Amino acid sequence: MDGSVARMVEKRLLCKELVADSDSSIEEFERAWSVVENWRVAHRYPLNAFHMTLRNRAIHIDRSALTAQRLKRMPSIFRKLYRTTTKTMQLTQMQDIGGCRAVVGNLGRLKCLLWEYETKPLRSELSNRRDYIDTPKDDGYRSVHLMYRYSGRASSSYWHRLRIEIQIRTKLQHAWATAVETVDAFTGEHVKFGGGSDEWRRFFALVGAAHAKQEKTSEVPFTPTRERELKEELDHLERSLSVVESLNQYASIATHLARNKRHSRDWYLIDMKPDENSSYIYTYPLQQFGEAEEEFSRKEREYRDTKNQAALVSATSVRELKRAYPNYFADTKFFVSNLQKYLGR
Repeated sequence: MDGSVARMVEKRLLCKELVADSDSSIEEFERAWSVVENWRVAHRYPLNAFHMTLRNRAIHIDRSALTAQRLKRMPSIFRKLYRTTTKTMQLTQMQDIGGCRAVVGNLGRLKCLLWEYETKPLRSELSNRRDYIDTPKDDGYRSVHLMYRYSGRASSSYWHRLRIEIQIRTKLQHAWATAVETVDAFTGEHVKFGGGSDEWRRFFALVGAAHAKQEKTSEVPFTPTRERELKEELDHLERSLSVVESLNQYASIATHLARNKRHSRDWYLIDMKPDENSSYIYTYPLQQFGEAEEEFSRKEREYRDTKNQAALVSATSVRELKRAYPNYFADTKFFVSNLQKYLGR
């Protein structure tokens, strides 16, 4: 999609106020929503290309590695467009509307996968690289992000220069992110986006620090450097927030998972309703992406301003989907077991 089309998209967003403005008319809102939705769908082709390469490389290094791809959810897109710290953010500048991830067993395998990308560069342009393992975020988040601009076969390619993000994590780093998203889904804390209570934010920063010590990587800023102090503060917050008990309860009410023994690459529409204590999953073959996207968009409109969530992701099977996105099934068993072991319980 060339620059002129991108500028047209920005213009039609009407300075982005329509989607955020509660006083805008239904017609204005629907028009703005439709433009963003079309822009999101355009990322499907390059996203699939990046994901296939990522999967092949990850499996070569770690046979138990899991990979998946997803189109960014509308609420996340709008939140990023309007959040206070990035008021100048434009839709065409957003790096992760199309994103894929790889989760490998340990830090050594993560470094091997990164080495693959460094020594065998893709045809597409690497526009940015953010290493949140060497430089963890204050909130405890750790991972490596590779941001690309897709290069089509010709400069006039419809998908040329679209941005796609690759995330590479270890199993432990993935467990942290999963727990954050699970807590956000069931409590509405929004810790992932810098919101939530001071207690929850501090708890996850401390867990990130504990994980960094376990993996012998850079320390999380503003957390205790002495492990004894870290464990004491973390133990206190876990008990006051009843973290383990809460996560176990969330898992018990979000176990509705359709039996699916197929092993083909499909799109999965995940429908999570915390208020009804339920989650559902619907499978769409690759050729039915249009139908899946239409239903996805309908649910996102329906769930606006509620705790309910919908997500459209791709994986080789439901089993791999659950491993790649366990937060949608409130599956935090590994996070809980690791936390309890670290605290000596």
